[in-house]
Amino acid sequence: MKKTSNLSSFSRKVGLAALLLTLSIYSCKKSEPSVIATESKAEVDATALAKIKEMGFQTDGIKESGDYYVVEGDILISKKSLSTVNNIEKARNTGGKIAQANTNNLLQGNLTNVIITTEDYDIRWHYAIREAVAAWNAVSNCRINLIHSYSQFYPPYTNSVTPTITIKKSNLGTGGFGQGQFPTTSGTAGAILLVNPFTNNVNSNGQDNGIPRSHEQDVYMLVHEIGHCLGLRHTDWKAEGTGGSAVGANPIPGTPNNGNPGNDPNSVMNSGRLGTSNAWSSFSSYDVIAAQYLYPPVTTPFVSTFKNVINGPSSNSAGSEVISTAGAMYNGGYYEWRMLDQSLNVVLPVSSFSNSAQQEWTHSTPGTYYLECRLVGLECAGEWARQTVTFN
Repeated sequence: MKKTSNLSSFSRKVGLAALLLTLSIYSCKKSEPSVIATESKAEVDATALAKIKEMGFQTDGIKESGDYYVVEGDILISKKSLSTVNNIEKARNTGGKIAQANTNNLLQGNLTNVIITTEDYDIRWHYAIREAVAAWNAVSNCRINLIHSYSQFYPPYTNSVTPTITIKKSNLGTGGFGQGQFPTTSGTAGAILLVNPFTNNVNSNGQDNGIPRSHEQDVYMLVHEIGHCLGLRHTDWKAEGTGGSAVGANPIPGTPNNGNPGNDPNSVMNSGRLGTSNAWSSFSSYDVIAAQYLYPPVTTPFVSTFKNVINGPSSNSAGSEVISTAGAMYNGGYYEWRMLDQSLNVVLPVSSFSNSAQQEWTHSTPGTYYLECRLVGLECAGEWARQTVTFN
């Protein structure tokens, strides 16, 4: 099944074994009015601390950030969720050979579209988000479909679309790169992902070393934090505790991780500071297994309802009007059209067409092209239907 990131389509998402629980954030001590500030542990309510401790998390270094508590560096626990938790199960040492883990709450049902947006456009984060989205969507046999929504570039997903995950800037302090929230009990993705736009890298003592973070490090952090928003724990979660019944650390079959450090050193979901060595390259093989296990492709008849065909001429004169119609097996959503050359480069992007089922258009350059159309705006993006069109 194809997947979308802006004008691109991707087919897969990665299952990161420990991605969901924590966000590694790095920040310097600058601030600006639009940035979310964090408060120290001294400001954290004693009752909240007790509940967090009961959940099995470490309480050292807990910070308060708006409607959330930041636990163990990059895990966001909402204050509202703590107020509704009763008789929290104490963390337990599961022992034995435990797989990479996910939280108790995951995205529910056939939901596949996860729309990611930012509070304000920033070219640095625009390109980092785009690559993180592409990385997740490139995981095969996984139904999660991330959509990077930015209205000035992608008309089908405008500001009128409610985002699933909102990325916000936040001064998280030196050594803090990012933070993410777990999925909710209702089965939606974690809604908040904080990024630190101010900090440099840090040395072995956790001090700002004056070396700016690279683009690849920003992408690495976003891939990790998105994993948390999808329900993945840290791969090395054991020292953090299970989180009890409110969070959970559930083994994922097929991964050889018992929650100890070093079991999967290549996992993007490992905790700890990003530092200068971790730059994005790829998921580990067990990250992929985890993603595929948690969110396998939906089988027929669900997927088949999002297929359509293209009715229209397969040849025409260059510059002449062409009328094509999308014949769909499902009514609803939008129709996306595009045209590719023989090398699969997009020569007429989605923005060149309308969203209607019937499309009238022209193309001036002779040659053979692929006209494609699909349904979007539904629970998952449909498959591209293709028709070869030759212009003489």
